[in-house]
Amino acid sequence: MTAAKNKSKWGTRARVGTAVAVAGLVAVPGWLVTNAQANTPPAASTPSQISAVQAPAGKKVTAQLLAFNDLHGHMTSDGLSISAKTSTSKGSGYVTAGGTPWLAGKIAAAKKDNPNSLVLSVGDQVGGSPLISGYYHDEGTIEAMNQFVDVAVVGNHEFDEGTAELRRLVNGGCHPDDGCSPASPKYSGAKFDMLAANVIDRKTGKSMLPGYVIKNVGGAKIGIIGTVTPDTTDLVPLQGIRDVKFKHEAPIIRDLAKKLRSQGVDAVIAMTHSGADPTPRTPINSCEKLAGPARDLTAAVSGSVDAVLSAHTHQAYNCKVKGTLLTSAASYGRLLTKIDVTVDTGKHQVTRIKANNVVISHTGKRDKKVSAVVDRYRKATDPIASKKVTTLKQTLTRTLTRHGETYLGRVIGDAQLAATKSKKNGGAQLAVINRGLARMNLEKGKVTYGDVFDAQPMGNRLVTMTLTGRQIDAALESTFCHDAAVDNDQRMPIEVSKSFYFSFDMDKKCGHKIRIRDMRLNGERMYADKKYRVTTIDFFSEGGSGLAGFPDGKNKVTGVLERDALTQYLKKNPGLGLPRGTRIRSL
Repeated sequence: MTAAKNKSKWGTRARVGTAVAVAGLVAVPGWLVTNAQANTPPAASTPSQISAVQAPAGKKVTAQLLAFNDLHGHMTSDGLSISAKTSTSKGSGYVTAGGTPWLAGKIAAAKKDNPNSLVLSVGDQVGGSPLISGYYHDEGTIEAMNQFVDVAVVGNHEFDEGTAELRRLVNGGCHPDDGCSPASPKYSGAKFDMLAANVIDRKTGKSMLPGYVIKNVGGAKIGIIGTVTPDTTDLVPLQGIRDVKFKHEAPIIRDLAKKLRSQGVDAVIAMTHSGADPTPRTPINSCEKLAGPARDLTAAVSGSVDAVLSAHTHQAYNCKVKGTLLTSAASYGRLLTKIDVTVDTGKHQVTRIKANNVVISHTGKRDKKVSAVVDRYRKATDPIASKKVTTLKQTLTRTLTRHGETYLGRVIGDAQLAATKSKKNGGAQLAVINRGLARMNLEKGKVTYGDVFDAQPMGNRLVTMTLTGRQIDAALESTFCHDAAVDNDQRMPIEVSKSFYFSFDMDKKCGHKIRIRDMRLNGERMYADKKYRVTTIDFFSEGGSGLAGFPDGKNKVTGVLERDALTQYLKKNPGLGLPRGTRIRSL
């Protein structure tokens, strides 16, 4: 959910928001095609491109699929951990996990066990990334993935900066605003196939990137289809994706699966950047009470495909839905899904398929080539990341209070109000923030720019506008009972500045949970027809996540990046403690 331009007074860059032969696999940039060609299987799809030990026709071949998802630019394992049992980040038995050198190292080891392997990434390779990747527009993550990935599908975050930036990230070239990065002066793009079957170019009527690819893995022809959640239109700024439309996944997957079967593939694998949620603390190789779009999609395409690899919810699961395998490998490269697919190349069918989610622990060997990429980007970003911003007396956490607030969210709200309060900066009276974009706590003690960047990696810009009390109420009401609602109280993760207060009643029906007469600005009652100056992020300003009110705002003034607002607020308030007082109350 990032702004198109992302220049910061702490530096000129940030994402808003080497092909290599390994174990007999050759990654070839088959997606380098025009939109008019996008539905044609790329050159990399020919049976000769991925091949290990060739099997005679009609024999059984076991191919190994190695999949991960939602890397989000986590080139390193800094701050990452996971429970080997339940995929939670903390608790009994959790271990340090992830980091692309370790991920690539585990993949290399798996390939030694079975050289007939294919490496797949199921979307959100980038977006919301730590500074080491995000500061240079995630070029480092793509360069690291070039060393070990064969096929990827776009996720919603690949569209954070719009389709033009996605094409640049795939095809290569310097950033149009920030130019070439010192870490990679000749950025050449992705060397793996990038799929987007249901993302349709409005001019050509074809998918903006290839919809599928065929890979020959040890004599087995594997067809890979890639789709992304149609909800992407609610998750990224609309101005960047007006040239494409996102179609429903199931009909496209079924049609392409039929097309692939007609071409004699032995197995069809669907990669979808949509997800599902199991019961909390479900074992990583289970699917207890699994529910969500990925489960529904698997049921809808069962019989057409042999497996569905999913993502998006950052959950781990592994089971079968209506007889079709469904998997997900949590997030940030902390887990790897290993799938053994045995096919009969004479009958062109799968005879056995089995999956296992494994932890990317820090044992064994790191991949040297990936480590070299990480070291190059760390060297380029460390001087920026290490700049001191402030010292905190206490940790600003993302832990929810009973009313759905957080200490970090309160500070971010106050920072955004402070950045836009002056008349020249918008004349804001209150701020409404998206707490969901705050990704890390700010820990007690020294806080660096790298800490602030990692806490607010998305890079949205602030927008201040005039709204009536009725429009503010409509905006707040629309955060309830929405498809994108994420909190246990079915509310979008919004918080507000200290100047504003409202209460809500979850027992009331949607649209009637908040009363305007109970809203307060600096302690004073607000009125339906009175006008107020409100700051929010550009994503909400456009109606992102389906929010009402904000798109109707008048006299909009675009301001600084949200993380720059937080940086300046922390600098001006050294030794900041925990902000007290309730701003949002659940009745």
